[in-house]
Amino acid sequence: MKLKTLELEATALMSEVMFGHGFAHYGYFPDGVPEILSAEALGRAQHAYFEKLVEVIPDGVRSILDVGSGTGANARALIVRGFDVTCVSPSARMNAMARAKLPQGAAVHDARFEEFQSDARFDLCLFAESFHYIDLEAALRQGDRYARRGMILFDYFRRPGHAHGDGTRGTHQTFLDAVAAQGVFRILCDQDMTAAITPTFVIHESIKNDKIAPFVTRFRADVAREYPWRGWLMEKMLGRVLDKLNRRTSRAGTFAHAHEYRLIVMERAQGHGAFHPRFPG
Repeated sequence: MKLKTLELEATALMSEVMFGHGFAHYGYFPDGVPEILSAEALGRAQHAYFEKLVEVIPDGVRSILDVGSGTGANARALIVRGFDVTCVSPSARMNAMARAKLPQGAAVHDARFEEFQSDARFDLCLFAESFHYIDLEAALRQGDRYARRGMILFDYFRRPGHAHGDGTRGTHQTFLDAVAAQGVFRILCDQDMTAAITPTFVIHESIKNDKIAPFVTRFRADVAREYPWRGWLMEKMLGRVLDKLNRRTSRAGTFAHAHEYRLIVMERAQGHGAFHPRFPG
């Protein structure tokens, strides 16, 4: 299992256990860094992220393909709002969590979006922090195939000079150029949300650096002192993982430098009627 997949599943599981919703995306902080840096504040911000998504879903949309649907938290909340939601994700573990929480009969497909095949079509393809995992041309091609009216992306792009080695997570300009070259969609809304997303990492680092790391340091020392053989075995098996937990991080300072997080609404340039997004003022 890739480390990133494991991190996503761990985040979703923590969200499920602590808050009951299972959101795996970052938090949305329109008022900036909260006064109290806590998991509870992050949980509220994750819910605010979902509300921001709902805010820009155009009038008249009923059917949604939730691409990279994770544990089904967004899908469940959308279904409660009256939308007909189909999920697609390559993670079998998170799909199992989704099936357990979604209404009976809700469709959850085990597939990468690039390889997803269905006879169904949807008013909207929704990418909540999943677009950057998908090959850009394939994502737009599949969007053309499955989205009758348009697509919404709430996700991040790499800034110029910070390319990612796996070929995904391209720049915002690369995305704009690809959309223009394809000619299927036109962009109705393209908002920079970076400043409202980065407090997520301030909270992550506060929890990790100021709470988890000191606890791990004390725990290792106590085990080594009280149970030398167990301590030796623990270090042999888990030493590198524990070292990583102890290592101070600074992603709050580097994320905005290397990424821009955007909320993008697109409609088909021709065809099935115009969107009427409910953009905030």
